[in-house]
Amino acid sequence: MAELRRWRERAFAPSLWALRIAVTVAAVGYLFQAVSAGQFLSGDYGFLGIHQAGTTAVDVVMVLALLSAGSLRWAARGSVAPFLATLAAIAASQVQAAVGAARMTWLHVPLAVVVIGAVWVLAWSSWVSPAWTRRPR
Repeated sequence: MAELRRWRERAFAPSLWALRIAVTVAAVGYLFQAVSAGQFLSGDYGFLGIHQAGTTAVDVVMVLALLSAGSLRWAARGSVAPFLATLAAIAASQVQAAVGAARMTWLHVPLAVVVIGAVWVLAWSSWVSPAWTRRPR
């Protein structure tokens, strides 16, 4: 039992750092998404392909963040909050992407603002929130 406890303590820091890096990269990626969307909406239609590729890239990073949050929760016995928050952000992002694929910009743009804000809050929380950085018991 003591060996398992030590293993969990050792797994905590790498899991937390992987989560921090992934959500921070995703937050920056979502800002790039806003820029590419703005370019597309202002008439530079070449940015639509870039915007679509950016969506895929940010989705991959968010899945990595979810895996890191899962590791933080179940392998390292950290808080469940990072996992649930990351899962909610991914779900919102997928709804927002589906609305964008349907060309419903009247809903796609406001949802994008919500997703960008949520992911920035995730990134901020991963660095400063005690609920996210609490060591396993």
